[in-house]
This record gives sequence, C-alpha cells and structure tokens, in this order.
Amino acid sequence: MYTYIDKQEDLSFLNSELLDRQFVGVDTEFRRTTKDNMRLALLQVNDGEEIYLIDSILIDNPKNDCSFLYSESVVKIFHSCKEDIEAVYSWTGRKMVNIFDTQLANSFLEDNYSIGYQGLVEKKIGIILDKGETRSNWIRRPLSDSQLKYAALDVEYLIPLYEDQKEELQKTNKFDWFNQDIERLIFTIFNKSTEQRDIDRLISKAEENDILYKMNNFIEEIACRERINTTMFFSKKAQKDFLRSIFANGIDEACKEITIWRKNLIREDLFNLLK
Repeated sequence: MYTYIDKQEDLSFLNSELLDRQFVGVDTEFRRTTKDNMRLALLQVNDGEEIYLIDSILIDNPKNDCSFLYSESVVKIFHSCKEDIEAVYSWTGRKMVNIFDTQLANSFLEDNYSIGYQGLVEKKIGIILDKGETRSNWIRRPLSDSQLKYAALDVEYLIPLYEDQKEELQKTNKFDWFNQDIERLIFTIFNKSTEQRDIDRLISKAEENDILYKMNNFIEEIACRERINTTMFFSKKAQKDFLRSIFANGIDEACKEITIWRKNLIREDLFNLLK
C-alpha cells in the first residue's frame, strides 16, 4: 500500500510528519539525458508505517516542503545513493545530509561491492522483487499501477536492511569508516574535479607498474584482514590516482584526498613501499 502525493499542501503536511521520524527509506525515479541533465520524476519515501510516492513532475517546485531531506536528525536510507542525491538536487537545488547507503554498508560487511537492491533483499530477507518496470518512462503521466507498485517496493525493505547493517557496522567498529565514506561521496558529487595527473615524467612505466603491483598486494591483504570489499577499500584505479598524487604533491597532501580510516590502514605499508 502507498499514498500518492501530487499536491503542494499534501507535501507540506507530509513533510511536517517526516521531520519527526528518526529515519526514512528513500528512492527516486528520474530521467537523465546527459551527464549534467537530470530530472526527478518520483520520490519514494517509507517512514516505517506507510509508503509515500511524491510526484515531482506535478509538484515541480517543492519550496521548503521537503526539509526532512536536509534535516540532520532524520536519517535518509538509500541503496546506491549517488544518482538519487543528484536527482533530488535537480528538483530542490539543495544538498542532502545524514545519509545511509545499504549498498555501501554491504561492502563494509561482505565481499560484494555493487550488489543491487533486489539482490540484497533476496539475500538478506528472502524475498524476490519484480524488476519489470526498471526501464519505464517515469516522466510520462499518468503513471501506471504497475509502475507505482514497483516504485513502492523500492523502499519497502530499506528500513530493516538499515537496522541490521547499522548494528553490524557498530559491532565491527566500522560505522565511523562508513560515515567518512558517505561524507566523502557527497563532497565528490558536488566538487567534481577534471584534473589529470601525469607521472610518466617522474617515473618510468615499469617503475609505476612495479609499485602498483606491490601496493595492490598489501591492499588486498588489508581488505582480507578487515573483511571489507577490496574495490570499495581501494580500487586499482584509486590506487593509480593516489600514486600519481603522491608523486605530484607528496604523501601528506595525497593522504588528504582519502578518508582517515584508509590512511590509517595503509600508512605503514605505504611508507615501507616508498621509502
């Protein structure tokens, strides 16, 4: 079951209720035509008692009636939140805060970096979700019953996933690591850099490959020891970019570009490698 919100006054009333919640599950449906051209079509919200489908086409300007999205006291639970954050920003012009991402959390707890929402629900809750409307036209109105039911299911199980993952992150002392990654992700989304570094003038390709080979070995060892996904921890591309930053700017400056928990885990091996 769900409630369809397509009027400003209803959104305003809902917002006042959601501001009193500790957490809500959130998902979006949108259309993206280019990298920088995105339009939010639907905002789905689960407050633990009811699911709301907010029509952002019919309510084209939310004004201040979605302030729960920017509340420091309300956790917004997503699965793979990057594009959702961008979609919400395209509608509101404001950056979200206090976000939990069940896909990212899973990569801190299990060796699966990019598991989809349907896959995670099936694995953790044992329910197989319908994927039939994945490629729907969410801009066209009216939306069909099957589209609306599909959209509602996308937030149906976010809260139980969040509660289990948060508890496990706290038990394994990874919740602070997770929060650092969320903050870094939000920063990166809104501070995109086009800077390219070239280290070929500083070391040879053979030397670069040798360093990257040894670096990847200790990265994999650390990831195995800490039981976190290797790609999430330090992908091969991230390793290469990090090494370029070291040679261009020095270790101290390069370490400012990664999270504190990563720096602490790799510091000793990194210095032994580069000394």
